[in-house]
Amino acid sequence: MENIITFKLPELWNSEYPLVVNRIIDITKAHNPYDLHLGQSFERLVAFRPQLAKIEVQERSDKDSAMLSELDQQRDTLFNITYVVAKAFQRTPIAEISNQAYLIITAIKKHGKDIASANYTAETKRLYDLIADINTQPEILKSLETLSLLPLFVRMGEVNAAFDSLFMQRSQRQAETEKVDIRTIRLECDKAITLLWNAIEFCCNEYGKENYLPLIAAINNLNMYYKQQLAARAARRKANLNISDEKPIEPIK
Repeated sequence: MENIITFKLPELWNSEYPLVVNRIIDITKAHNPYDLHLGQSFERLVAFRPQLAKIEVQERSDKDSAMLSELDQQRDTLFNITYVVAKAFQRTPIAEISNQAYLIITAIKKHGKDIASANYTAETKRLYDLIADINTQPEILKSLETLSLLPLFVRMGEVNAAFDSLFMQRSQRQAETEKVDIRTIRLECDKAITLLWNAIEFCCNEYGKENYLPLIAAINNLNMYYKQQLAARAARRKANLNISDEKPIEPIK
């Protein structure tokens, strides 16, 4: 009897898990599971596909939240630097510079110097209003350019627009998506995978390995790849390296 190589399914990230399970399903399907007396075990695993899709959507929403936080920090930084630098220039004894800074500070205070501390929605709206207001006043744009603050102002507008777009996309997906218990789904799906692998090994012994070797070889090729990748990740974790910002394991070709 040929054995299936296994790896620790719980160590897969949520962003990796649905892809790996779907690859197991696709590999098994390609080897005619019903002809191999694996129909029941195969269908048990296939039944998880709708829930796997919900995990993918929920995971993408979590990633969107992380990206929104990053974009929010960027626009906060750009706004605060613009305000603080202009404020510093306003204190200079050189009138040509302090007057330019005064125009910028006045425009900012009109919309509130506390913009960066507002909630997501309020900050987005107030930055849009500030940017639109300044864009209609050539003298302030000229002041920003003179004090080398125009690139920060332009970038702030770009980041705010990117934040707004992603925020709306996330809200739409959240409204359309059912919140699921990922942990419970994974535990039950892990059991279905283990039952499938056990069924393959049993049938290989019961009905003759020559019919099962191609399927086992294909599954082992996939499993060995993820076993090695997870071992490498565990080694990096043990070496106190930060793995939280790594990309998910690339799918095997």
